[in-house]
Amino acid sequence: MSALSEGKIESEGFVFRLFVAGDELHSKTARENLSRICERLDNRCEIEVVDVFTSFEKALENGVFLTPALIKVLPRPRTTIFGNLSNIAEVLKALHSETQ
Repeated sequence: MSALSEGKIESEGFVFRLFVAGDELHSKTARENLSRICERLDNRCEIEVVDVFTSFEKALENGVFLTPALIKVLPRPRTTIFGNLSNIAEVLKALHSETQ
C-alpha cells in the first residue's frame, strides 16, 4: 500500500491528532515539526490539534497523559509518538515502518 521514495512516504494520506499543552515551548516545537513532516509526506495530512488545557477529556479518551503526543490515526495501525518530534527522520522512519 505504501513505498518509501526519495525520502517521502507514498500513501493515500495520513490523519494525525496532536495533543499539546497550550503554547508551551515543546508544544509549539511539535506543531512546527509536524508541519515539516507533513511537507515530507507531500502535504497529504489531516491534522487535528487538541489542547489538553481546554479538551482534557479528549486526552483521557485517547490515553494521553503526556504532551506533546502525536497519534497517527490513519493509516492503521494507530501509532503514538511522544515528544516534540524534533528528530524528523526518525519520525518518518517510524511512520514508514508502521504503514508497510
